[in-house]
Amino acid sequence: MTELLQNASLRWVGYKGSGKIVALLLAVLLFWWFAEKEKKQRALLLYTTVAAACCIVPVTAAFLMLYQTKFYDYEWIWSMVPVTAVTAYGLTLFLAGHWKEAQGNWRRGLPVTLLLLMAMLFCGDLGGDMEARAETNAEKDEAYEVVGMLSERWSREDICLLAPQRILEYAREADGRLRLAYGRNMWDPWLNAYAYDTYDGKAEDLCQWMAWAEQASWIWMPEADKEEMLDTLEKQVETAVEMGVNCLLLPAGIPSDMSERIEKAMGAEVQTLGDYVAFTLF
Repeated sequence: MTELLQNASLRWVGYKGSGKIVALLLAVLLFWWFAEKEKKQRALLLYTTVAAACCIVPVTAAFLMLYQTKFYDYEWIWSMVPVTAVTAYGLTLFLAGHWKEAQGNWRRGLPVTLLLLMAMLFCGDLGGDMEARAETNAEKDEAYEVVGMLSERWSREDICLLAPQRILEYAREADGRLRLAYGRNMWDPWLNAYAYDTYDGKAEDLCQWMAWAEQASWIWMPEADKEEMLDTLEKQVETAVEMGVNCLLLPAGIPSDMSERIEKAMGAEVQTLGDYVAFTLF
């Protein structure tokens, strides 16, 4: 419970700057409570206020996260708050009330427009970090390119792929006929709330091994991890084949002795696909 409380308090700080326009929602709620005399849609206003408060206060937020069986991150509890509907409705009331007074005189409507723009500027970063999105798009483009070459070269084969995480993230999005040794829920456990897939210890060890093996340069790799990765190479390749993997994809920069060991252990053919090398059993 202590962990949930800490998570709830810290994640709120990050969430309000993540482009989810919660700042604008709170501004709309304040306007609605203090400026709207008739209190139209009072039930919606009351529910949204209570729900938002429960998501912000760490104690109630922690209980909501616990209620959701801890599958989800903090952000998911905000699904109970009708953010878009209430924000749109509140802004509609705001404009309807103030623009009437500004009819025939655009200068009286200008402060309203500026106020709305200022509110938007205080709503986080309006969609997330630009650099992070650019990096994600680059990874997606790389995955699509590699999977495209893979699918084109072996268009008639039933491919079961084991590859670095950045490739597996988009592999089936790029080509739905591919089968994967494991999916995104291996490193994003909250997805199990939808899929309910489970993996045994062998699959988890294989995923960890791949995280080490995909590092073409080991300059910053801990010596213990490097040793374990090399010592268990044949064992993990054998596990992958037992799981049905017939295509193992690794960066082309892996050491030649490691490539030879994988080729021998897997009994595979080796071909280069751009910046990657494919070990195949086709």
